[in-house]
Amino acid sequence: MNIKILFWVQGALLIVLGLWGIIDGEGAITGFGWEATSEALTQNKAFSLSQLVLGVIAMRIPSWVENKLKEPALVGAVINIVFLINIIYDLNTDAISGTGAIINLILTIIFAILFLIFGIRHKNN
Repeated sequence: MNIKILFWVQGALLIVLGLWGIIDGEGAITGFGWEATSEALTQNKAFSLSQLVLGVIAMRIPSWVENKLKEPALVGAVINIVFLINIIYDLNTDAISGTGAIINLILTIIFAILFLIFGIRHKNN
């Protein structure tokens, strides 16, 4: 795997999750152990749209910066670490639970590690 593929994979995953939240909001919400109230569904649509947009941006970053991906990769690592801290906090306070939360935790750990490793190793041209 190379660094460009890593950006593409995380972007594609964000797009899929964003579309899932827009198309099946109730399923997306209950996967985190929440009740699918009308308020939660409305908030989920906005969050899902944000995920969709961030996915497109993540996929496009390698094209925008060409091979100067060291800094974007390290920023990606930091962003994933911040999300990881938030997920762990939410799990510990029982704000989220369920399969969706655990899958999110695992994927965020993987992306944080990969972005950090690829960012450290990458040599900008």
